[in-house]
Amino acid sequence: MIHTKAAEVYFPHIRPEICLYAPHFRAVTPGWVCGRHVHHMMFEFLLVLEGRLTAIHGNAEQELAPGDLVLISPMQIHGYGAQHSEGASFFAAHVQIEEAALLHLFETENKAFYRQGHPLTEVLLPWINELMVALQEVPLRTAKVMLKVLNLMEAIQTYFNENTARRLPAAQREPAYLIAKEIENLLRKPTISEESSSLATGEDGESLGSDWLEEISRHLNISRRHCHRLFRQAYGMSPRQYLMILKQQEAMQMLNSSNDTIEQIAYRLGYVNVQSFSRQFAAWVGCTPGGFRKSNPESVVNFLTPTLRQDSGIRAEP
Repeated sequence: MIHTKAAEVYFPHIRPEICLYAPHFRAVTPGWVCGRHVHHMMFEFLLVLEGRLTAIHGNAEQELAPGDLVLISPMQIHGYGAQHSEGASFFAAHVQIEEAALLHLFETENKAFYRQGHPLTEVLLPWINELMVALQEVPLRTAKVMLKVLNLMEAIQTYFNENTARRLPAAQREPAYLIAKEIENLLRKPTISEESSSLATGEDGESLGSDWLEEISRHLNISRRHCHRLFRQAYGMSPRQYLMILKQQEAMQMLNSSNDTIEQIAYRLGYVNVQSFSRQFAAWVGCTPGGFRKSNPESVVNFLTPTLRQDSGIRAEP
């Protein structure tokens, strides 16, 4: 028991923003590919159950066998493929997190690929197994499912913290995820002009329409040059490229899951006219927004997490 001499002790309010998004089992045939994509403020975990799977995390690629685990850090480009004759099956899910300490640990400690028998795999496997069981219960018990998710997050954070403690003290690393969060916030404001977000920029992708990056830099009290360099070092892409990836994925999600008109979607993503949005979308995907919507793209977008809405996941509510 903890004793205190104070007559009253108040602790901060706790309102966790945690969402379990798109947990699923899947069996894939040889040749299957999940194209490179990125999740904002969400980490992803994937456990290989059968067969062999190729996973990409940033610039690293690894072949996975049954029992191997992948932990995808937030804002990291990743993808998968089944390149062997037997195909593969796996369990995967995404967890939205807002806790700064855990986001920073993912940024500094996560190695992405963990073989069967690795200490972290051994720690997480019981919680993943319990989560898989809880998800299949009828009726679904949300509190039980989210308890498994919280236990999983606590195990990850404990392991990463222990790794940090074992190393010699190092210079404090500025968290690039703060820049990513500011970029994500741009999508929540329907005021970004098409000119400020167009891909028609210089070779470095940052020579035109940089006002929003200047504002982010000032808000974080760092120079624009340092902001750009810090983000690229952490995630292997420029801030502008990350913004455009978020816009592309959000556009795909809204075209697939909402009844909004193409004009409304264009405005919500910050385009001043639907023609500009349609040209940009065709450059991204290879077809018009209307053509994409008619193509029944559920299989294309089911692994993309929305930025503007998070209403299809399982949430932990206070």
